[in-house]
Amino acid sequence: MDQAFRLLVIVAVLYLVFLCVIRLVMGTVYKSKSFLINIIGIITVFGGFILSRFGEYLKLPDYIYYIVPVLLIVLLPPLSLNMKTDQTLKYLIFFVVSVVLIHVLFSLLVGWKDLLPFIKIPSLWGVK
Repeated sequence: MDQAFRLLVIVAVLYLVFLCVIRLVMGTVYKSKSFLINIIGIITVFGGFILSRFGEYLKLPDYIYYIVPVLLIVLLPPLSLNMKTDQTLKYLIFFVVSVVLIHVLFSLLVGWKDLLPFIKIPSLWGVK
């Protein structure tokens, strides 16, 4: 399968999961800040993914294309949405759980190990 299509599917799923996590964390405030949440989601998910995928080709130092996407995802939403402490903790927990769950599902069901390549999970299609 084409690598570009695979990355687009992964990023689209990550964006939808990001919106769902923010919706769960923010509760009723979500509707009043939906435009801001979409902008933050685009910057966080797409920007972080582009930087982590193409930082190596741009010959950026390792700490930039590994740490900056994580800092974007961890710091930008809580700071820009003025999350309370309990909301921030819920966001961080849901974020970690959802990324691992997405990686497990993509690895098991379609054999894509692009999201967290250092966690080895065999595909259901490759098990005999």
